[in-house]
Amino acid sequence: MKERNILYRGVLARVMLVLMIGLIGKGISHDVSSLVYKDPDAPVEDRVEDLLSRMTLEEKVDMLSGINGFDSKPNERLGIPSIKMTDGPVGVRFGKSTAFPANVAMAASWDIDLVERIGQAIAREAKAKGYNMQLAPCVNIHRVPHGGRNFESFGEDPFLTSRMTVAYVNGIQSEKVIACTKHFACNNQEYKRSSIDTKVDKRTLHEIYLPAFKAAVQEAGCWSIMGAYNKVNGEYCCENNILLTEILKKQWSFRGFVVSDWNAVHSTVKTANAGMDIEMPSGKYFGKKLLEAVEQGVVYESTIDDKVRRILRAMFSMDFFDQSESDSATFNAPEHHNLALESAKAGIVLLKNEKNLLPLNKDKIKSIAVIGPNAAIARVGGGGSCLVNPPYSVSPLEGLKKKAGDSIQINYAKGSLMENDTQPIESAYLKPPAGNGDEQGLLAEYFNNIEFKGKPAIRRIDKQVNFRWIMLPPANGIQPDSYSIRWTGKLTPPKTGKYRLSVTSDDGSRLYFDGRLLINNWGNHADVTKTAIVEMEEGKSYNVKMEYFENKGFATAILGWQEISDNYLERAIDIAKKSDVAVLFVGLSDNYETEGRDREYLSLPPGQDELIATVAKANSKTIVVLNSGSPVLMNKWIDKIPALLQAWYPGQEGGNAVADILFGDFNPSGKLPMTFIKKWEDSPAYENYPGKNDVVNYAEGIFVGYRHFDKKQIEPLFPFGHGLSYTSFGYDSLQVTLKTITKGEKLEVSFVLENKGSREGAEVVQLYVSDEKSSVDRPPKELKSFKKVHLKPHEKQLVQFTLDQRALAYYDVDQKNWLAEPGKFQVLIGSSSKDIRLKGKFKLK
Repeated sequence: MKERNILYRGVLARVMLVLMIGLIGKGISHDVSSLVYKDPDAPVEDRVEDLLSRMTLEEKVDMLSGINGFDSKPNERLGIPSIKMTDGPVGVRFGKSTAFPANVAMAASWDIDLVERIGQAIAREAKAKGYNMQLAPCVNIHRVPHGGRNFESFGEDPFLTSRMTVAYVNGIQSEKVIACTKHFACNNQEYKRSSIDTKVDKRTLHEIYLPAFKAAVQEAGCWSIMGAYNKVNGEYCCENNILLTEILKKQWSFRGFVVSDWNAVHSTVKTANAGMDIEMPSGKYFGKKLLEAVEQGVVYESTIDDKVRRILRAMFSMDFFDQSESDSATFNAPEHHNLALESAKAGIVLLKNEKNLLPLNKDKIKSIAVIGPNAAIARVGGGGSCLVNPPYSVSPLEGLKKKAGDSIQINYAKGSLMENDTQPIESAYLKPPAGNGDEQGLLAEYFNNIEFKGKPAIRRIDKQVNFRWIMLPPANGIQPDSYSIRWTGKLTPPKTGKYRLSVTSDDGSRLYFDGRLLINNWGNHADVTKTAIVEMEEGKSYNVKMEYFENKGFATAILGWQEISDNYLERAIDIAKKSDVAVLFVGLSDNYETEGRDREYLSLPPGQDELIATVAKANSKTIVVLNSGSPVLMNKWIDKIPALLQAWYPGQEGGNAVADILFGDFNPSGKLPMTFIKKWEDSPAYENYPGKNDVVNYAEGIFVGYRHFDKKQIEPLFPFGHGLSYTSFGYDSLQVTLKTITKGEKLEVSFVLENKGSREGAEVVQLYVSDEKSSVDRPPKELKSFKKVHLKPHEKQLVQFTLDQRALAYYDVDQKNWLAEPGKFQVLIGSSSKDIRLKGKFKLK
């Protein structure tokens, strides 16, 4: 009854407001300067309440859904600006922007200050392009190595991920751009992400999958959280009251707003009452349907007020109403390009270096064989919504040529093809059907439905099939969603041989070649590339027909090809034998690791294992450089090579970064933010991925990543936290200040770190805590602190840590809080989770 009375009073207030506006329009003076919400010196909450009181119900509801794909709706009458959103998290997605290394590479730097500076730079570029909200960071934990978006987050450990998250959010929001931490929660696989139901117990949820979100809210003051596509324990994340209201808004006291992932909302009343604040990208459920729900009393106006209040609070706090032209707004700036290079170098991990093959000595090496499908292409980032179009990019081949100069001969061979590395077919080789003019290209027929029904709304010649439409219609007269396109014509190759034809689409596509169905990728899905090999003769024309439909959201349609040669491997062997050193650039690409789907297999793409093993046999000094966002299987060649670098997706300056490390101009200091497995069967998720009947059971509980490997005593290929240097570090003189601490006391830990080598370098010192005896099952050790320490040759430094009792605690389900049980603990300090150098003990009373 109380809520109904509030509803009636709200209606009366709106009627009075309309009457007042009418009187003002007839000549009653109104001093705009007296409006509290327009006063930049007034307290934020006063401004929020003043503006909220002036809004009609229709205006309030209008703020709760998107428009134009990436904007919230502005209110011209009251001067409420749009929240203009852009994808991240490695740069600004739209237009040309600096491409920073993938988030997993940022995490591999273990450098909090560096990540904060990256956040600041991205925010400056967003502002320069007119955006004020960055859909980043992605903080979902690496549960399975197959995860299509692993590259986009910070690794397997909740503590490391939390530290990276706080730094990134602080960087973004220091520039008055809203950070939107995503995807809340348990979006740890892309396989069936829109329907999969994650079954996870409360302790695992709070200890593994929620800490980074909590840190973003309580430590960094993040103003926005994005609800995920998937379900958690039976409820869609965007209508999950436990996640959005009980945990996020009540337990964590989140004061900002929740935005849905794009088209992740499935209902009106349940979603509104659960705590979702903005539906994106449109108002399918939060537009007219939400207004009707309020008028019917199934959603209270007070609930709407809370949503609007949260949005306005964020906008006022970030100066959206008061911002003038910012001096810090800039893009394509030299300082950002320098930061991209710095961060790329900081994140590269030296995994193996037998007999100190690296760094290469310029004075002794006269020739280098540069080989591999990733050598001449800059693998800037993973695929999907975070892919950035940089102003330039540097491939490893370019970087090495620049570094080598005239003194070292660079011999290049592709070695093998990346099966998805096709290029859009150029118009010179395409011709529309007879009777459609002499213009080069294919005849395109556009339909305003997904079934090619009726006459096409548009017929035209498209020079290429090379389209990416981001929430926009493909042509004038075609609706932005639910359309289909048919391209027909002839393809004439420039020479005789084998060709790999490809179709990349989001959503469905089919390719017919000379009347037969060659590629069938029909269905609703994110970007997927399918290929098929055909033989064609020079000068002969072949009939091609590509059919495509787009259901909703983003749209991609690309018809590509790639000439296939049989002598790639022979050429690679030849130059490997003739060169002093061979450097192999292999791994994955944005076609393998991308939003919308998981990796089908963990081995390298076809041909690469053979390439590595064969080149290593031809040249004993073979160095492998890997591009990937998560582990690949290496058992076929890891024992055959002396040196291995994990380069991730290093951004636009990746080629220069790799060259600097190979030649020793930069001493590698990156450390793995996840465990590299020897085989899939060793993974904690092996028996519970990808799930059955749209349900995935997180049966491994808290034993994710190194926690699992420690508990099961499984030897990983490379452990969490592992990374070599061109110098060596000594750990000595551990001091634990108190042998016994009581409730509320902090523990001080210190030791001496020494650079024992002749090169300047940085060591990431890792502190783990072990509870020797507990009433619940706990991991053998857990990361609780770290520091990146830079030391000159033979320099020593006292490294100090302070631990509070939160570092000793586990999440108690009954108390719904963190509990540190009295007993004996160990503090473990090392260079990785397996390389523990110092141990100390203490007791908690």
